[in-house]
Amino acid sequence: MRYFVPVFIILIVTIVSILGFRGDLTKNRPVEVFPDMDRQAKFKAQTANPRYADGSADRLPVQGTVLRGTALNEANVFSAVPKYHTPSFISGKLPDGEWVEKVPAEVGLNMKTMRLGKEKYEIHCSVCHGEYGNGKGVIAKFGLNPRNLADPSQTGSYLETVAPWKDGQLYNAISNGSASGIMLGLKDRLSPEERWAIVLYLRALQNYVGESTTSSKGQGS
Repeated sequence: MRYFVPVFIILIVTIVSILGFRGDLTKNRPVEVFPDMDRQAKFKAQTANPRYADGSADRLPVQGTVLRGTALNEANVFSAVPKYHTPSFISGKLPDGEWVEKVPAEVGLNMKTMRLGKEKYEIHCSVCHGEYGNGKGVIAKFGLNPRNLADPSQTGSYLETVAPWKDGQLYNAISNGSASGIMLGLKDRLSPEERWAIVLYLRALQNYVGESTTSSKGQGS
């Protein structure tokens, strides 16, 4: 019992401190034990900022600023010896506007690139086009019909041309998506090297799966 009174007083004071002043107004900032970065000394996008004459927080780049790539090639941007790719490597088109016929040699036509293409394909493409590129991905179970990339004989408007598709067209589809808008582009998620690596891997899938697909059609007819 000797501790009852002090403990009781502490308990009452605690309860009053927590509940007794609820609803009262004060100009003092409340104490936040865990602020969790709820309040930051910054201006959010499209808000007012009295610091500038136009009152806008959104600012244009400093005049004369030169863009140096994105986070996809950050290592190359700040490298002591950066790599400068050709326009065909970036766009998938030749200077005369024609599509690149084959994957550029500067990609690195080796097993390392093939493994990179397989890795990125399984992450970004297989959910729709299937593990083997045959269009039997997860979304095919919900009534959608992704293109069978393993069969190189298919035609259609998916790549805005008639098969056989050139490697530059495949690269462009991966970069910018389909003309119909059903497939979205991946250029903001994959570097040019990774997109070309996927093209290289798709060609391997066509060699591995496409022949059996085509032959089975012939037997069925």
